[in-house]
Amino acid sequence: MDSVTLRTASANDIDDVAGIFARSRAAALSFLPVLHSGTGDIAFFGRYLDSGLITVAERVGEKLGFMAETPGWIEQLYLEPNQRGQGVGKLLVDAAKQRQDRLQLWCFRDNLAGRAFYAWQGFTEIGHTDGDNEEGLPDILLGWDR
Repeated sequence: MDSVTLRTASANDIDDVAGIFARSRAAALSFLPVLHSGTGDIAFFGRYLDSGLITVAERVGEKLGFMAETPGWIEQLYLEPNQRGQGVGKLLVDAAKQRQDRLQLWCFRDNLAGRAFYAWQGFTEIGHTDGDNEEGLPDILLGWDR
């Protein structure tokens, strides 16, 4: 995508990351309960700065989305609602695929658009739960290997 850059997030980005997370969930995953405050989300994403990597996608200073990853995992991938279907998510996933030989992630069963996106990216189902997560909702374990 022209003019979209990826960079490693810093502590200065965490408020924006938490905002993207909240807006994206509200727009695309309205079936999910809101379990934490904005302050709680900021603290949650701040921990990835120490334990993993947050990659921010931006265009001329405008943050479009982000991905949090740890070794072997895409932990979080959220886009501004108006960036869905624009190739930003693919850029972020492709960057993770360049860094890692194998990736796994959890996707809520009812996140049909997310499941279709990850299938398009070459992820396949390798497991599922009936809701043993914080939200108490069924999810699917997806995996990709180089």
